[in-house]
Amino acid sequence: MFLNLIYFNQKQLEQQEYYNLFSGGLKIPTWYGVDFTAGYDQNRGINLNPENKTAGEGLIFAGVSIPVGQGLFVDKRRAAIKKADLYAKSTFAEQKLILNNLYYDATISYLQWVNYYNQMELYQNAVDLANERFLGVKQSFAGGDVPAIDTLEAFILAQVRSVNLNQAKLNYQNAKLELSNFLWFENNTPLEITDQVVPPSLNEISIQKIIAVDSLNSILQNLKLQHPKFQLYEFKLKQLDVERRWNVEQLKPNLNLKYNFLNEPISGDVFGSFSTNNYTWGVDFGIPLFLRESRGRLNITKLNIQETELEIEVKWLELSNKIKSYYNELIALEQQINLLTNATENYFSMLEAEKRKFFMGESSIFLINSREAVYVQAAIKLIELNVKYQSSLAEFRQASATW
Repeated sequence: MFLNLIYFNQKQLEQQEYYNLFSGGLKIPTWYGVDFTAGYDQNRGINLNPENKTAGEGLIFAGVSIPVGQGLFVDKRRAAIKKADLYAKSTFAEQKLILNNLYYDATISYLQWVNYYNQMELYQNAVDLANERFLGVKQSFAGGDVPAIDTLEAFILAQVRSVNLNQAKLNYQNAKLELSNFLWFENNTPLEITDQVVPPSLNEISIQKIIAVDSLNSILQNLKLQHPKFQLYEFKLKQLDVERRWNVEQLKPNLNLKYNFLNEPISGDVFGSFSTNNYTWGVDFGIPLFLRESRGRLNITKLNIQETELEIEVKWLELSNKIKSYYNELIALEQQINLLTNATENYFSMLEAEKRKFFMGESSIFLINSREAVYVQAAIKLIELNVKYQSSLAEFRQASATW
């Protein structure tokens, strides 16, 4: 960073040049607080102050300014650069946090797409069976084997199943559109899911093995190191620490040592008369009488640090409890899925047995419909439980940032 400094003052009265002051210079700050300076002075006039007098061709100077009080360890410029550097590094953690939430949203949309597709397939199969049964009952009624009320009951069930199917199709189409929001080509062109692309069936949805207790404990122990939210907190604390150090530095007095080499150009030759005996040196010293403002800023920064540290502990407790809650939910859902899978298989066996009894004349359409309603309800619940398990796993991974 270069700081260009140019000063010019002139006074002229009754066509006489009282004084003409010109000073131009270059200041080069360094990271360690030392400033290198170089410049040129040329002053003239009949009423020129003797302390400003220079030779006809001016005076060249080059030197250094070293802070030994305020600014020795950190100054406003270095503090701003460090905070900017920390902010730039924190953007990577922000990206990870955004991706963590994006993965979760995309996973939930995908699972809903799978959920409604499997429900739609189940209801489609139920509609086909209901229509087939209705036609069979109509033929049996025409042959005098069943009463007319059985045809009405079979027709009502076919209508109910059609309503369920229409709702499932609507849910599936909406879920497909929702999932399309996350699909894009490389040239930023949105990708729409076509009818040829179908999600996996329920049999293809695998229940991932529940995370071991040791792995759970390891996730909780490393949560502050791995989760991008805590990485952002860490960068915030580092920025506040830089601010605190600068506030402490401002409590010190200003004390700068200055030294400049001087040289007078001769006939345009800049270094023609250079001598190490020509120099100036000095000391700048200053201290405010009251430090209330500096102490106030320091106290505010310390409070901000304490507040951030408290936020970290509260956030860790919140995420830890969430992770444990999702872990317990996964265990319970796995047990429920195993139980409901067996129950659904048994409901299906009872439905098939009821159909065989009906064809032997030992049952009725009402009983078949009742068995089928229970089976369909259990099958829908099984689909929802599988999707809920995967959703809870996604929530677990979002809370722990372990995709």
